[in-house]
Amino acid sequence: MNVKLICLPHAGGSASRYHRWRALLPAHLDVIPLELNGRGDRVGEPLYASFAEALDDLTHRTLPLLATGQPFVLFGHSMGAYLALELERRLESLGLRARHLYLSGRGSPRYRDVLGAPVSALDDARLLSELAAFGGLPASLAEHDLMSTLFLPVIRADFRLLEDGAATADETVPVRSPLTVLNGEDDDTANAVCHADWLRISSSVVDFRMYSGGHFFIDENLHSITQLIAART
Repeated sequence: MNVKLICLPHAGGSASRYHRWRALLPAHLDVIPLELNGRGDRVGEPLYASFAEALDDLTHRTLPLLATGQPFVLFGHSMGAYLALELERRLESLGLRARHLYLSGRGSPRYRDVLGAPVSALDDARLLSELAAFGGLPASLAEHDLMSTLFLPVIRADFRLLEDGAATADETVPVRSPLTVLNGEDDDTANAVCHADWLRISSSVVDFRMYSGGHFFIDENLHSITQLIAART
């Protein structure tokens, strides 16, 4: 039976990065990049004003994908991992459950400030500097003013979304889906993987995987990560 692999992007990123996964995964896995407002093929849509708005939108767009009863798994990197976890909570409240959650680039299910201050407190130069410091900024953006200008409103909105989610999301209800938590050995945003927090977040099995690399370790370990997903799905 085919399985839908629903993928959510990192802060400031586009789900289109997951299109290339199709060539690396077996045919029974249907890769579905779930795009967020304000980027990719939804670039003309307004950025989310709150975490609740983002979660409602993702739920609204996911439910039709599951109408046939086909099994599904969720994958998210960094902010996408946080969104995937909360989306799973929402889906479980509606009687649906992912076969597996793959949560990448997060040391803990709880949001913690990785920029040294709330994003609303940072000017553009400080924001770019902080992002570059933990490897969250592609060199092409740092070197081109126009690209930075287009990128900054998206990344600001995404971090505000995370800050809002940390203040409003109910983290007390564990999910029932098994988790695989993936992190990079040199990722300063996830350098202390909090096993206890992750074990509390699911009533099922939680597996931990470490890979070489920094925050975007998935790019340099893409083959082994897709092999892991294929073997477990």
